[in-house]
Amino acid sequence: MAEELIKALTKDSYDVSQLSEDERLLLAEIKPQRLHFEKDSVVFREEEPANYFLLMKEGICFNHRHLEDGSRQVMDLYFPGEVIALSELPLEAHVSGLTTLSDAVILAYDKAEITEKCSRTARLSRLFMELLFREQAILTERLVEVARHSANKRVAHFLLDINQRLPPSTKLLHHAGADALSACCSPKSLTGLSNLVGIPQVLIADALGLSIVHVNRVLRQFKEAGWIRIRSQGIELLDIDALKVAAGWESEGEARSILHNQHGALNGDTARSHVKDNQ
Repeated sequence: MAEELIKALTKDSYDVSQLSEDERLLLAEIKPQRLHFEKDSVVFREEEPANYFLLMKEGICFNHRHLEDGSRQVMDLYFPGEVIALSELPLEAHVSGLTTLSDAVILAYDKAEITEKCSRTARLSRLFMELLFREQAILTERLVEVARHSANKRVAHFLLDINQRLPPSTKLLHHAGADALSACCSPKSLTGLSNLVGIPQVLIADALGLSIVHVNRVLRQFKEAGWIRIRSQGIELLDIDALKVAAGWESEGEARSILHNQHGALNGDTARSHVKDNQ
């Protein structure tokens, strides 16, 4: 359990074997509660006490805030191995709520205990601070993504980000009878699809600050371009390079080259607009 915790803290960027025996024993003393939740369960609500350092073990969950107009802003999604709502760690109460998107298992570490033990050595303190700095950088990037980028760029970036973070063995949702564009999923290992994203369309909309209609329209454009395929299990990403261009992940030269060689891509005017967005 100690190695699982430190890997989550460092995102596998640090060799656990470099820790001293005393540091490993110190981490081993931190025993988490193993919490089981069914799909659509509320793990915590806004303004409830924030007493735990939470680590996603199995399944998927998302944190969110309810706005004055009754709408909901999804802050982030969490997958196995990821720390939940890390930015709220210094707070006494949660400023967001957490809901499960599937059956889930969450490891809950006592926040006071984990911060106290990590403060005992310079190395553990540094790892903990680096974790907080990475989270702040990610939140800043996502704020820019939502506030400044076009809908096409936001949706493309979201699909790529989720596909990159999603462990192959993770079991996603399966919304029987739901519209394929609205969402659904199944384990990648069972479908044989390596680039399958199965997140509900309403959740994508709430995460990106868009309407469901707008998200639906963008997904249909991507489908017509041949970049994605809508399956009963979810959204299959067919052309990662083209999506990277749309998301602004490629350089201008690479963007022009990829779009020039697209087969069944968006029409010329739309393609040129993507390149312009990336300049």
